[in-house]
Amino acid sequence: MRSAFFRLLPLLVITLLPACGKDEPTDAASGTGVTVDQNIGIQVLQQVMPINGKVELPGHGKEEWFAYGAMTGTEWTPANGVVTGHVFTDDTTVITMQFNVAPANDGTYYEAWINNPKTGHSISMGQLINGQGDARHGLRFESPEDQRGYTDVRVTLEQDDGNAEPSTTVIATGTLKPTKRR
Repeated sequence: MRSAFFRLLPLLVITLLPACGKDEPTDAASGTGVTVDQNIGIQVLQQVMPINGKVELPGHGKEEWFAYGAMTGTEWTPANGVVTGHVFTDDTTVITMQFNVAPANDGTYYEAWINNPKTGHSISMGQLINGQGDARHGLRFESPEDQRGYTDVRVTLEQDDGNAEPSTTVIATGTLKPTKRR
């Protein structure tokens, strides 16, 4: 009887696992792809991952470009993190960032930007999400356009004043470095 229970235990876990975490609010308005489970205090960043050495995003096709880079704080702000970028068959770009920095003060927030070094044009990837109130921040940016020319990454400290232009207070920088998958 006992050995039958242990043989069925994996089946029981697989059956019950989909029921876990069903009420996870997502910050859909910002499109960050960051989910916070309020019940157990876990922040989940939806990130594209290889399966059997290949990367494919349902509805967007196979990965055609991959880049990654380290984020480093400026001399005034201790911060670090990693940023990854993907472009898929249909030109969809997905960029994710995991970033560590002290929480922003009231009335301010952190915003991530990608910049095309050839044109100087910048695109906001949105506000960094801090689901736990500690140093861990995350962001998922998705664009229907191929953004592989935007390899310079920066995080700015923004005033919560409605101004859509980037602040000049850069707290961290990084570079997406294109890499061939093996």
